[in-house]
Amino acid sequence: MRPVLVLGGYGALGRHCVAELLARTGAPVRIAGRNAQRAESLALAHGERVRASYVDATDPRVLARVVEGAALVVACCGGSALAALQTALELRAGFIGVSPLRLEPRSEKHVAELAWRAQVPVVLHAGAVPGIPGLLAESLVRRVPEIAKLELASTGPFLASDTARRDQAEARELAGGSSRLALPELWSFPEPVGRAACAAASSADLAGFAERHCVAALRYLEPSDGALGRIMARVLGRRAAAGFAVTARAFAPGDVNEPAATAELSAPDPLPLAAASVGALAAAALDGRVAAGLSLARDALAPAQLLGELEKRGARIEIRARG
Repeated sequence: MRPVLVLGGYGALGRHCVAELLARTGAPVRIAGRNAQRAESLALAHGERVRASYVDATDPRVLARVVEGAALVVACCGGSALAALQTALELRAGFIGVSPLRLEPRSEKHVAELAWRAQVPVVLHAGAVPGIPGLLAESLVRRVPEIAKLELASTGPFLASDTARRDQAEARELAGGSSRLALPELWSFPEPVGRAACAAASSADLAGFAERHCVAALRYLEPSDGALGRIMARVLGRRAAAGFAVTARAFAPGDVNEPAATAELSAPDPLPLAAASVGALAAAALDGRVAAGLSLARDALAPAQLLGELEKRGARIEIRARG
């Protein structure tokens, strides 16, 4: 069986992804990154199915040598994954990107065409944020026949590493700004998070969602990092890292006071959830159950299936429809 290559597989998220791949698939796993010693140490801990390699994810020549022969590339290497995506397509390997990887419409169309020609699946934004907001949004769209307004908020992405912080900064820059300039508002999350001051933000997996599903208005929010947001957080007495949660609410036309349906997801840590999503998508891709071409997690597999996998990793999920 051809191996699965995990770029950055020794990092905080990568370790979870490696464990999920070993549990869910029978494929050999290759851990690769710029720290060959950490990659080798983790590979030895997992036994014969796992090997380690050095790779610079920004160097196409080195990437080509490591990707050659792989069935699937899982990119846990942060926003530097564009070269890995291009290399995977050239060598006809599938690709799962965990971090947000924003593509211009023209580039996105080109990637979709290349993936179709190579007959391999490419799944972008498969991590917790982005990834889960789109799953909840898709779940509500399937429960409410017509949505006038869709609102979503999350406690934000994993930030406890340099790579994660860099990814978030780049995502904000590409989205055209930061929540520092947005007016915060109180948002209720499941406990233990409770109420938090949130402001307008962006999630890569929600790009184009409103147009595709004929939703008149869509808003996404994350905790505010501006001065007002910090003041409100102190008043509320809430810690910034009290857990991970995403909430969503859908409003029907002519009834914007009470949502027609709501969805809530909460967990102590987003990393096992992101890895569970990656593991489920990788297993489906290796089995030929993910269509060739470009897709998001919510398109590659049924949202209910992916949410079920997250529940197995400790997520509490509740979806309610009025009436």
